[in-house]
Amino acid sequence: MARQIKTTEDYMGRLLKLIPSEMVAAYMAIQGFIPEEGAKVGLSIISLVILVLTPLYLKFIQEVESNTQVAISTLSFIVWLYGIGGPFVYFNVHEPWIASAVLLLWTTFVPQFFSTAQTSE
Repeated sequence: MARQIKTTEDYMGRLLKLIPSEMVAAYMAIQGFIPEEGAKVGLSIISLVILVLTPLYLKFIQEVESNTQVAISTLSFIVWLYGIGGPFVYFNVHEPWIASAVLLLWTTFVPQFFSTAQTSE
């Protein structure tokens, strides 16, 4: 239960535990193998697969008990993915300045909010 956030966790600890770093690493590794001509479909499929696997990984592999933490971590993957562009660039919904602002606001305020949330449900 190393990923489980404790009530005594400081801001940086909460932030690091709310980012699904293994899923981010998996996406980064896989995107490097997808050829440019198949990027729209390939990145979309990979993104959806990782998005579905994220809560399963957190619940069953990392044994995170808090459903709130699992939900926030899963949303963090989406925010992070939008931040770097991901498949969003192929559907003309990625705006770099918005992505930067959302990523900054998410990483600044969500760990603050989570400090007041119950850590085990």
